[in-house]
Amino acid sequence: MNKRLLSLIALIALAVALPTLGGCGPSTSGAVKDDTTLSGAGDELDKKLADVSDYRGPKMRIGIVKFLNKTPSKTFGIGESATDMLGTILGKTNRFIIVASQDMDAIAGQQAFNASGMVNPATAAKMGSVLGLNAVISGAITAYSEAEEGKDYAVFQSKKQIARVTVDYRVVDLETGVQILADSGAGIYEKGTSAVLGMGSKTSYDTQLRDGALRDALTKATLNIVKRMEKRKWSGRIASVKGSQIYVNAGAKSGINVGDKLQVYRPGDDIIDPVTKVKIGTEESFIGEISILQNDLGDSGDLSLARGSGQYKNGDIVKMTGK
Repeated sequence: MNKRLLSLIALIALAVALPTLGGCGPSTSGAVKDDTTLSGAGDELDKKLADVSDYRGPKMRIGIVKFLNKTPSKTFGIGESATDMLGTILGKTNRFIIVASQDMDAIAGQQAFNASGMVNPATAAKMGSVLGLNAVISGAITAYSEAEEGKDYAVFQSKKQIARVTVDYRVVDLETGVQILADSGAGIYEKGTSAVLGMGSKTSYDTQLRDGALRDALTKATLNIVKRMEKRKWSGRIASVKGSQIYVNAGAKSGINVGDKLQVYRPGDDIIDPVTKVKIGTEESFIGEISILQNDLGDSGDLSLARGSGQYKNGDIVKMTGK
């Protein structure tokens, strides 16, 4: 039996086996592989999500401004995808009320940004009362690339697509206007493709690659943000005062309960570092204490009614007693 006949028999046997192998189409697999496996960031976030599943404390309101697309190739839709993903991942921690990017137009319209497209700490405090936010996150996708590696055999092709992304982000405390976090992170995603008889192995644009790399980078960013925000105390604002009735811009959805006691402070002058000339805080004067009577008011059910003795006014800061 000569070599040509043996090759023909092998091809026939392989053709018979193709239905079992999934036909002539490609088989694919994807997996996030980057330094989270070395640093443990992914596992650490999973543990944190499990730990906060029963979290009942007050939730901070965070706005996310649409991330800028600063990639050299202007990769389609990458800024919007990053914004949506970060909101979803942060929301799963159960510690924040996320204000979607489409609701952040009021802040954008007030020009609270610097030349890089990031929220400007120097003017951000003035924006805090627009949507009752505690903090705002802005950022940019600064790099994105795809590469392909592969091997070709007689009747089998195996290829691996690799996507890499770099994300810059900043978190600004809108109560004080102080920048509390500025960082960048990288993400990588690998997707394998295989095909038989040279069919179906041709690669094309795949949003799974882009989104996989983004999700990887933003998971690490979320862990970083949660760690930093855990160190900050919750605060809200008095939204309206009608005689003895005091309305607070947080309710049941934000973790405010009937009977909670809130201390009220009036913001004063900015505190400026004498060396750097950068704002490092705000003066606050204690006004009094109020008690929550109802916590399910408003269109969203996240508005509270409170009462207390004192001369309160719109914009006064409220904080949890003992928290």
